[in-house]
Amino acid sequence: MGISYKNFWSLNPDEAVTTGILRNYLKDEMGVFMPLDAQFKDIDLLVTNLKNKKSVTLQVKGSRAYEPKKSETKRFGYGSAGWFYLKAETIMQCQADYFVFLVYVLRDDPENGRRHTEPHIVVISTKELQKLCKNKTLSNGRYNFFIWINPKENKAFDFREINSKGIMDLSSYLNDKGLEKLKNQLK
Repeated sequence: MGISYKNFWSLNPDEAVTTGILRNYLKDEMGVFMPLDAQFKDIDLLVTNLKNKKSVTLQVKGSRAYEPKKSETKRFGYGSAGWFYLKAETIMQCQADYFVFLVYVLRDDPENGRRHTEPHIVVISTKELQKLCKNKTLSNGRYNFFIWINPKENKAFDFREINSKGIMDLSSYLNDKGLEKLKNQLK
């Protein structure tokens, strides 16, 4: 009897980058795992406290690096934005405990003249994201997020609806701040 297997042993690039960030932050006390069961479509990664066996699940969403417009850097300062266009049910019916939004900030290195991408993450509980989405406008059954990251000032915000609803501040979920909330849930 033949059995067909799917390739479950490769992470997409955004999940791989997020795993690296998690491993650097969480060190040896916690493990990052990838579910091999395809029925967990909302769950990309699992973070487990190896001592007390508590776990949280993550849904990872990545954006390509966007060249910031001059008008954006003039208005928002240093940084770059990521764009996320998600179906409402992806957020409202998600089984994962947390969403991780991965944004690449473009950075020029004046020493060697090269350009680099710096990955930054916004880590927010699914329940908190669902609450925030109640204040957003749906477009064709989807939520649009334009998340600006300014790593010099440790700021993150969604500016998609800046003219009608203002900026949605996400700074308390940026990088270490968001990871600390996740880590505290595992204690």
